[in-house]
Amino acid sequence: MNIMRFFERRGWIILIVISIIFLLFGIGDIIQGMDADPAIAEGVSGLDWEEVKESQPDLARLITWQTRAGGGNILILSLFSIAIILKPYRQGQQWAWVTLWVLPLWMVLIFAMIFFADRPADNPTPPPMFSAPIFLVLIALTLLMSYRKFFPSLQVNRAPAQQATAEA
Repeated sequence: MNIMRFFERRGWIILIVISIIFLLFGIGDIIQGMDADPAIAEGVSGLDWEEVKESQPDLARLITWQTRAGGGNILILSLFSIAIILKPYRQGQQWAWVTLWVLPLWMVLIFAMIFFADRPADNPTPPPMFSAPIFLVLIALTLLMSYRKFFPSLQVNRAPAQQATAEA
């Protein structure tokens, strides 16, 4: 089985696994707030999250609430992507393939927001600066490698003998 055929038939599994990972991130953020990943707060602000909670509890509550709200957004996006992947994407519906490009765009946005944040130069790198590009590449490659399933008219015309051999 060639690599393109694998992604055409099984790429949905990669996308489901990634969507479930996002779902778990969202649930973690909803339950724990900023405590789910305090390295983000430290990487963006330079402040230790435990110190913020102790010295500015009102601010910490606001940040925790915002993180929980963001977790809710992640959870909803994950549920939508799972619903699209499980039925229309697996059936080869073009709109599903196009719609799932929201996920790599989301990864670009997350990376860009942290990259362009006004962060002190000596701060540790926030974890999304590493995870977003990894997810971006995995999702984009999966979508690119499965395009023939969704756009069969874009396939290069092969000689009939080659086409018959490939279909066998």
